Amino acid sequence: MKWVTTSLILEKLQHNDAETWKLFLERFRQPIVIFANNLGLSFEEAEDAAQETLTAFLTAYRNGKYDRSQGRLGSWLFGIAHRTVLSRRRKVAHDRNRQPAGQRTAFWDALPAEEIIRQSWDETWQRTIFEQCIRQVKIELEPNTVHAFEMYVLNDRPVDEVAAELGMTRNAVYKAKHRVLTRMRELQDQIDVIE
Repeated sequence: MKWVTTSLILEKLQHNDAETWKLFLERFRQPIVIFANNLGLSFEEAEDAAQETLTAFLTAYRNGKYDRSQGRLGSWLFGIAHRTVLSRRRKVAHDRNRQPAGQRTAFWDALPAEEIIRQSWDETWQRTIFEQCIRQVKIELEPNTVHAFEMYVLNDRPVDEVAAELGMTRNAVYKAKHRVLTRMRELQDQIDVIE
């Protein structure tokens, strides 16, 4: 699949392009669903919260409310997702309070501290961006380069062991690490930093 920058996706979203909306959803739905689920929404409720968040973003973006110079896209989406999830939690809590007392749960009354909520978002956002970047790197770079990176960096195996197993020199393993990390940083900037 051809890589598309977020800048290009956003540019095309101004024109009601259904294919671009699909790309936008593929790229940004998952971290919102995970975040909402981590804050106690069911999978179905989390999916609804993600759809509502992304639709709200699109509306605000088309109305010129997203200022690229004010920060990363992830931070802006966090604000919308956070409000959406809290609203849905309140609705679920309200619905549960109508149930008989024995079926209610205090879980819905307890909301993690703002710092924990932000940390949950940041971890989820970074993990999903990493996954998208590594998938793209696997498409773009030689399999042996990516495999060396995974073994050495992700699996924390000694460089000599990786080199011997893959029939590479130590220097080739270091170069593979550098090549993959460089491309992943570029891809990350293309996802989260709007130029």
